[in-house]
Amino acid sequence: MEQVIREWLELAEMDYGVAMHLFENYMPKPLEIICYHCQQAAEKAIKAVVISKDVQGGVPKSHDLSFLLRQIKNYVQIEEKYYDYADALVPYGVAIRYPSELFLEERHAKEALQYAHEILDWVKYVLQTEEA
Repeated sequence: MEQVIREWLELAEMDYGVAMHLFENYMPKPLEIICYHCQQAAEKAIKAVVISKDVQGGVPKSHDLSFLLRQIKNYVQIEEKYYDYADALVPYGVAIRYPSELFLEERHAKEALQYAHEILDWVKYVLQTEEA
């Protein structure tokens, strides 16, 4: 795996690790920050695939996870659930920057953690299978 791809994946894993740490250790739980890091983890992971597939135009400067998935759909098989996860995570990367834009409960953070984890696992699978 190329160094640049590895770096994007490591950053994604760090974001996910921070989100898990905050969820498990902070009280009250900083839901906005947890959800933000989940979105960031998914974004960076998907961008690692964009780089690995040498998509024309390079890494888009976009936080829209569904848009990023569409950039790689001709290169990898993407289950519909990943588009659903992407749509659920996107607001956490943008709207969270504006107070009172989102109403979050602990269930949202749990869901965001699950979705980010599944996207990370899928990306690792995609990257490993292209090395084989």
